Amino acid sequence: MSNPKYVFAGEVAQIGGVIAIVAGLVLSLHHWPAATALIGGMVAYFAGKKLRAM
Repeated sequence: MSNPKYVFAGEVAQIGGVIAIVAGLVLSLHHWPAATALIGGMVAYFAGKKLRAM
């Protein structure tokens, strides 16, 4: 059985990850803040996916 708190935290992390990825794509990869937004977004997305599976 999944813990509802982990599922919710996972959903929030995944949504934040998607937003960060989109922001990074909008800013383009020519600037370091955009690159960190993309990397951070990917990490948040996969962390959220892992939390939802718990």
